[in-house]
This record gives sequence, C-alpha cells and structure tokens, in this order.
Amino acid sequence: MPDTQPRQAKKRRIHHFRPIFRQLRLPAMTAEVPQTGLLALVDELLLSIIDQLDSRDALCSLSACCRHLQALTEPYIWRSLLVTNGDRARSIAAALDVREARSSHIQELSIRYPDCERDGIQDLNHFIVLMEKLRHLTIESPCPNNSEWKSDMEFDGWTRIDYSALLEASVYPRKGISATLPMLQSHQVTLHGHGPDERQFVFGRCAVVFLHPTLKAITLSCTNFDAKITHADITDQQRRSTPLKSLTLIECNVNVQFLDVVLSLPKALRELDIGERLHAFPGCIPSTDSTTRTSQPAFLEALIRQADSLEHLSHIGGATQYLPPIYPSFNDDSARLFHLSNLRSLSLGIESILLGHVQRDDYPPSLRELKVLDASWANNLKGVSEDTLRHPGCVLRHCTRVVKGMTRPVDLSIVFSNPNPEQILSTIPTANIALVLQTIIDGPLRTPMYTLSSLLRSSNCRLALLTSRFPTRQSYIPPYMYGEEVPFEEIFYDSDDFWRVSGVNFRAMDDEVFVEEVKKKPRMVCATCRDRMGRPECFNAGDGSICIHCERDMRDGGMDGRDIECVYDVDTSAWPEEAK
Repeated sequence: MPDTQPRQAKKRRIHHFRPIFRQLRLPAMTAEVPQTGLLALVDELLLSIIDQLDSRDALCSLSACCRHLQALTEPYIWRSLLVTNGDRARSIAAALDVREARSSHIQELSIRYPDCERDGIQDLNHFIVLMEKLRHLTIESPCPNNSEWKSDMEFDGWTRIDYSALLEASVYPRKGISATLPMLQSHQVTLHGHGPDERQFVFGRCAVVFLHPTLKAITLSCTNFDAKITHADITDQQRRSTPLKSLTLIECNVNVQFLDVVLSLPKALRELDIGERLHAFPGCIPSTDSTTRTSQPAFLEALIRQADSLEHLSHIGGATQYLPPIYPSFNDDSARLFHLSNLRSLSLGIESILLGHVQRDDYPPSLRELKVLDASWANNLKGVSEDTLRHPGCVLRHCTRVVKGMTRPVDLSIVFSNPNPEQILSTIPTANIALVLQTIIDGPLRTPMYTLSSLLRSSNCRLALLTSRFPTRQSYIPPYMYGEEVPFEEIFYDSDDFWRVSGVNFRAMDDEVFVEEVKKKPRMVCATCRDRMGRPECFNAGDGSICIHCERDMRDGGMDGRDIECVYDVDTSAWPEEAK
C-alpha cells in the first residue's frame, strides 16, 4: 500500500536571503555622495583658493565646514603665529597638544609680550622644539629699563622662553636626537634679560647661534655682545662655513674681540649693522676697557674678515660720554676701510671712528652712498639752548670737513634724530633776531648747508637732509618693542632744489647776488605781509611769485584758519636799509 503520509517537508531557511540582502545594500553604503560647490573641486583648485585668503577669521570659518576643508586649511591657519600674552600662549599650547601635526605647520613664530602678560608664555617651551618647519623666530621680552623696575625693584621679568637651550639644541643636539629647528632661516631675538641679578644682559651660551647651519639673518638687541669664545675654540671646518647673510645689533655693548670671532664664521656676510648703546643705564654701562671697544684698530681687522662680500655697513659708536678718549692713529700697514672692496653703502654715527677713515680718504671705490646720523651728539642737548641752535651748523661743518677729505665724493644723507634742526634751518628771522642768531651760530643760519651742498654738487653728488620723526608726538628709544611706534625718515632738504628748505624757497633771502638783482626792480610787497603786524619785510623774487612768508604759511595750512593769497602791489618807498 502506498504510503499515504506525506514526507516531511524541508524547512525553509530565512537566512538564505541575508547574503543576497547584503550584496544589494553594500554598494549603496559605500557609494560617494555627489559633492557640489567648493567640495566638487579637486584639492589643487581648493588649495589655490585657500592660498588667496588673507583673513585668519575666514580661514578658521572655512576650516569649521568639514573635516576635508579643515585638513586643507590648517597649514595656512598655523603658518604664522603672534603671541602677545600668556593666555594666547596657553591656548596655542593646548591646541598643539591635541594635534601634534599642527606644530609642523608653523613657519613663523613671534613671541612679544609685556611683563604684565608673562604668565603662561613658558607653556610654549615644549612645543617650539617640535616646530620642524619653523623659518622665522622672534622672541621679545620686557626690558629691565621699563617702569616696572625703576624704583630699585629686583628684576623678575626675564625671558620665559628658554632660547639659550633652544639654540644649543639646534646646533649641538643630544646623541640620538635630531637637531631642533632644522629649517630656521631668520632668527630675531630681542634679549631683554636672561635672568635676575647679574645675568640680565649676558649673551653667553647664545653665541652658539652663529654656528647654526641654515640661519641667514640674526637681529640681537639690548645685550652685552660678548662670550668666552676665542679663535682657538673655532675649528678650520667652522671658519667661513655658515650661510649667515645679515647681522644686526641694536643697543648692544659690543666686544670687538668677540665680534672678530663671529665675523670669521660666515661664508659671505652682506649686511652688518652695529648699533652700540646710545641709552645706557645701571647694569649695561659700556666697558671702560678701550681694548674691547670698536674705537680700536681691531674693529677694522674684524671687518676685513668679510671684505669680499660686505655690501652694507652701519655703525653707531654709542653715547659720547662712554667713548674712549683716545682714538688710534692711522698707519699704512693697518687694516683699511678701503679693503672692503664690495661695499656699496655706509651708514655711520657722527661719532664713529669709521667716519674718520672716510675723512682721510680711506674708503673703497665701490662706495655709492654715505649716511651720517647725529643721534649721539643730539642726545647731549637739553631743551632750547645756544648749543641746540649751534647743533645743525656743527653737524654740517663736520660733514663738510669729511667731504673735503674725499677724493671721490659720494651722495651724502644726514639724518637728524629730532625735528629741532629742521625747525632751526627753516626759520625766517626778522632783521634783529637774524643778527642775534648770527652771533650765536657764528654766521648766517643756512650758510653751512649751502656750503656743503655746493661742495657736493661740484662733484655731481647729492646732499639730502632728513629728520627722524614718529607718527605722533610720543617718542621711544630703540629697540622698538611690540606696540611702540617706529620712527620714519622724512627729507626736508635736497640739493637738487638748492634754495628750498622744508618746502620754502629761501633764495630771495639767502642768495646775495639774486637779492641785489631784485633790488634793481621796483619794490613789491604783498598784502598779507603789509597787513600783518610786526612783519615789515616781504621777501620775494620781484616777479609776482609767492613770497617766503606766504609760502611758509601755505605749507603750514594757512593763517588763522584762512586761506593765503599772495597778492602784490608796488611799494614806491625805498628799500629798507636792513634788506640791503
């Protein structure tokens, strides 16, 4: 009999479809979502767009859009950092701690803080050594001469960044550890105290910076430029081996023997600016040992080490009250400024010994321009005095003696450190005051300027007089700290416009030959000069052109808020005796 009971059916396995389900869903899970807008562009185009953004806020906003844009923009956000207070330093340190790769994005770091914001600056010490692509570094800490420590208070504002250890690790790394800051190219350090007490201005261990293998520019300020290093400590491999191109010293006490060692290291130094102390205070008084000062022949011997490459040389000898009283004699077999065969420009304080070399015709044929600065002399002047009135003439006469000693004069610029000389040289004195001024300054007011200008023009050279001034009336002394105004130079006399001083043409007053020619014409007096009380003179060319007084008033923005009109009428009276 047939088996009438059905066979047991095979159970259907639901999970049979699961692999099929996964195969259908998998492509949908991994497919890229179509991008629009910026994200549709390739990374190369995105980077080109990001590279055009100058605003850090815009970069940060773009970085916050998504992870992809964050990865592209962070190198730009972290490329340049300015730290001006401890809170900023702490936040940067925390961000670098979260993502170590950010340290490698930093190419420029400026740490410039006041003493009241110093807490927290030290948090950056650990992370600076990790900045393997850092190219430019500025460290600026408060000066011991600041008001915080002027009442015999102990100096506690030493630099919170341990740059001595940082520089040592960049030149002499520990065994098994790579050198720090391997790409550093420009290193700017404002040394405003290594520590308390006697270490405030010690340079010492920082001297290792001159052996850095990639450094091209160094600026040091407010330090005693000295270290216990001699030529015996320098190997033959180290001499003429470093890529240093520019060295600037600002308000430093310079030891010429140490400078000689330093200048033996670069392959080809092009720019050297040596600014010795014009502003000294307890703790940084210049040395009384004349053998260590730049006023000695050893200074020229040090410069000769870069004779074939030096193109620009600047030297401020420092405050006159601290200069050695005896200058060296010039011997035929001694080092000469003439040996700097590639020198193009020379900028010298009026007290510099190098200006004496120029006066003795000791300078190279390659020299094209000479600048003289009066700061060391001007710092000795107090208020308005006879010495203040004599100062411009003294400077101009001294420069005239220098030019007379040159067989091949060059273009000369004289920079006055304050506006007083410009005000004196552009004065329009009345007849009585003019006689008093001539007695004080030993001659007519602007004669020394015209004499020097004529001397240079006879050799097809140019004289320029400039004033160093600040944008506002507030003035500062170097080195100029973060937030302080930096002075600019403004020309007020150019020998190409011989009779014009500070915008006013003085020919009708100062050119005696021209004045005699004008007196042959009918006397002309403008209405402004006639109406103004106390101004009987009207100095003009007799041809209807603007007179000196009106030109000066127009330069100053008018008279009593009114516009100036120089309108003449003919005066039939005789010329006054004082004008003849």
